[in-house]
Amino acid sequence: MDRLECWCALIIAAIAIGIVLNALGIFLIRAAIAYAITKKANHKD
Repeated sequence: MDRLECWCALIIAAIAIGIVLNALGIFLIRAAIAYAITKKANHKD
């Protein structure tokens, strides 16, 4: 592997990790919102 191929592989890996972290972040935010909504609904009684 020459230097350019190495850089391409690093960039592709960084993008893939970014996409995974972004998806995970969105999932955690949605889970937190859903949890907050259910907690509010439970406190209505």
